[in-house]
Amino acid sequence: MKVNKVEKIYPLSNMQKGILFHAIEDKNSNAYFEQIILDIKGYVDETIFEESFNEIMKRHEVLRASFNYKLDEPLHVILRDRKIKFSYNDVSNLDLNTKDLYMEKYIVDDKLKGFDLTKETLMRICLMKTNDNSYKVIWSFHHILLDGWCIGIILDELFTIYSHKMKGEEHQLEDPRPYSDYINWLNNQDNEEGLKYWSEYLEGYELNATLPKFNNSSTGKYQRREKVIEFSKELTDKVTQLANKNNVTLNTVMQSIWGLILAKYNNSDDVVFGTVVSGRDAAVEGIENMLGLFINTIPTRINLQSEKSFKEVLKTTQHDAIEGNNYNYINLAEVQALSNLKSNLIDHILVFENYAIDKKGLEEKESGLGFEVISVTDEERSNYSLSLTVGLGEKLKLTLVYDENVYEERLINNLECHIQNVTKQVIENDDMKLSDIDLISEEERNILLYKFNETTAEYPKDKLIHQLFEEQVEKTPDRVAVSFKSNNLTYRELNEKSNQIARLLQEKGVQSNTIVGIMVDRSLEMIIGIMGILKSGAAYLPIDLETPKERIGYMLQDSNVKFVLTQDRCISQLNLNVELINLDQENFLRLSTDNLNLINHSSDTAYIIYTSGSTGTPKGVVIPHYSAIRVVKNTNYIEINENDTILQLSNYAFDGSIFDIYGALLNGAKLIMVEKDTVLSLVKLAKLIKEEQISIMFITTALFNALVDLEIDCLDKIRKVLFGGERVSVPHVKKALEKLGKDKIIHVYGPTESTVYATYYFVNEVTEVIPIGKPLANTSIFVVDKNSNLLPLGVPGELCISGDGLSKGYLNNERLTVQKFVPNPFIPGERMYRTGDLVRMLPDGNIEFLGRIDHQVKIRGFRIELGEIESQLLKHKQVKEAVVIAREDNNNQYLCAYFTSETPKDETRVQEIRK
Repeated sequence: MKVNKVEKIYPLSNMQKGILFHAIEDKNSNAYFEQIILDIKGYVDETIFEESFNEIMKRHEVLRASFNYKLDEPLHVILRDRKIKFSYNDVSNLDLNTKDLYMEKYIVDDKLKGFDLTKETLMRICLMKTNDNSYKVIWSFHHILLDGWCIGIILDELFTIYSHKMKGEEHQLEDPRPYSDYINWLNNQDNEEGLKYWSEYLEGYELNATLPKFNNSSTGKYQRREKVIEFSKELTDKVTQLANKNNVTLNTVMQSIWGLILAKYNNSDDVVFGTVVSGRDAAVEGIENMLGLFINTIPTRINLQSEKSFKEVLKTTQHDAIEGNNYNYINLAEVQALSNLKSNLIDHILVFENYAIDKKGLEEKESGLGFEVISVTDEERSNYSLSLTVGLGEKLKLTLVYDENVYEERLINNLECHIQNVTKQVIENDDMKLSDIDLISEEERNILLYKFNETTAEYPKDKLIHQLFEEQVEKTPDRVAVSFKSNNLTYRELNEKSNQIARLLQEKGVQSNTIVGIMVDRSLEMIIGIMGILKSGAAYLPIDLETPKERIGYMLQDSNVKFVLTQDRCISQLNLNVELINLDQENFLRLSTDNLNLINHSSDTAYIIYTSGSTGTPKGVVIPHYSAIRVVKNTNYIEINENDTILQLSNYAFDGSIFDIYGALLNGAKLIMVEKDTVLSLVKLAKLIKEEQISIMFITTALFNALVDLEIDCLDKIRKVLFGGERVSVPHVKKALEKLGKDKIIHVYGPTESTVYATYYFVNEVTEVIPIGKPLANTSIFVVDKNSNLLPLGVPGELCISGDGLSKGYLNNERLTVQKFVPNPFIPGERMYRTGDLVRMLPDGNIEFLGRIDHQVKIRGFRIELGEIESQLLKHKQVKEAVVIAREDNNNQYLCAYFTSETPKDETRVQEIRK
């Protein structure tokens, strides 16, 4: 570029630097491309129209700018003479369809063309004649030149100049002040003082406040979608009244509403999002009529403790905005660098358009133009995947511009409802506590509470486990009930032997709801003993042989157990103050084999399983009969019949065994018990599965993965394989699905407190995430925030479970029971179990497991969900298993990931996975 063609050179504003950075980083992106379309009725002289635009180019130096970024400091290069790129197209003779297609293609091609910031004019005009008396103006420019305020200024000047030229007159417009005046003012500001303010403003902030996303596999190509939300005139007036009543601006009201929604989306009381300030408050002469980019993006932080009222939030937000106004010129990148989150500080932006094209003024000018502007539409996009623009007018208009590769349309539609709902609540009562403000519409509430929880099914709720077993004995007395090491018990034999055990227990004083321990090896006696305890009217407490003596002692003492069924090899481990009943030696064969009288109710305790507590003290989970029955009778996830053979792989001291044992014995199926050494050997286990022709089995996720890797052929004859308990490995599921086909693999989830399973998911396709599914029959699930408010689709929250699967609570631990089993706020009279699991509801009603609420760690200010990192690692084709832990070395915190792979260690591959 020749020096004599250059008028002046000066630096960029902070916002321009940010836009330039993104333009350089992604040259193919059309971010910050602006396109204004005017529909005009009347006659337009194309020559004078072009001349008028070129006059504006002469008047405003910034329109003649190119940008040089090869130096350390990027610069405006203002040319002395630069014409607008103008074209005229006459399509009036084309038929309507061809014309529409042509215009549509032109508009799209114009966007794709973009701008070269270093060479060409950064504004172009196409005047397109569409009919004898109608035109379309396609006006495109790069956002680095102009902000939205400038549009009205340019149109005002354009029509003034055009009308005078049509009359052969010179316009009388005053010379504008140059944009360089603003840059000079900007360079004279105290940057250090501004950075100090923003550092203090953002101190302690740690959350990347986001909107829920379902589409996490963005292709990188921006697919623009727009959603317009128009408030009614009545609602707009009430919002204005709310602002006036609290002596705040409309901008403050909308920021506070948005902050509240964002806080509820993120289960937080402290959120930050980006807002765009006009920058026209600067003390620069003539700035109101100056062209250029004055806007700047700044972080807006809103504190929303649940006990606060909305009007308190308004007051604080307004105060912060006024204080921050003195420093809103600071470069966003510098501000972000001060925060713990760095470039992740802002996820999206909110723009409050406190300018509007003066339609009345335009109409006055149009009278001398020979044409009138019918409509003005603009299309812009930022570098963010979502922006919300609030437009002033008789009715407030909110425009959501988003990338449909990132945000699903259904979520955006829900967001509209949430904005409307929150707005209506706060205008009615600005004293309302934030915790009482509800996001969800009635329609969405009905879906979440009722449609997704339509699980009511008839099942024998009023019966007992052993009662249903006895009914099955009547139906199939001579079928094999249990098999272990080639030894079988028919239904009749099992029933008779367990009746004898029951009588023995009753002779010793066991009554209804007594707790009887059982500590036996894997054997037929295990099943006889369990069923015998139930028939006696008691509840059983299973004790694993590997349990440390101290823990056994605690369990027996806590449960007040007086009797323990055991075997010879277990006696030495039970030198405690209990009576041992040795199933290998006790003479119970003398007792009657007839069924006993039923002395229980279905709500009586059937068994107690001790699980590990967060404090290290085991807690006894108390399960009634009907809860266990609900898992295996008339369910919505599996049908078990007399032709099935079920593998009893689960340790009987864990609740997975409930499905195995009662799934078989209450449905006439055959239960195959597994020796310990077989459990520990994949080869032996696979052989057993084949030889016994297992049709149904539940296995842990880890064992599922191992079988898929090494012994997948053993699953050939499986009718249903259920797996769960750990994070899913998508590659393993994919391999199993290819082998077994649809409707055979079921991913199940459930804490002991909800009796074995609470949700299920048929894996019939492989996606990035395998959900934990939908609720079991007679089970309801809810996703709630910390205040037990129902959360919308896609918003992470705590999974809560209600229904017939709920445990009675924790044995002798009323404090913990009350803490975890709370009154159900959605179904009066019922209880709800708070799982502590972090999940979100997907649009189809399936639940996606995200991790534990207490499984988050803080690393250098970032709140990190370890399970989410593990999930991402498992998506890599070379990773079979992954565990992430937080470590600290010399006060330096860091994350450490361990993974297993099918291929030998390779440093290049490790580096690839690390990225």
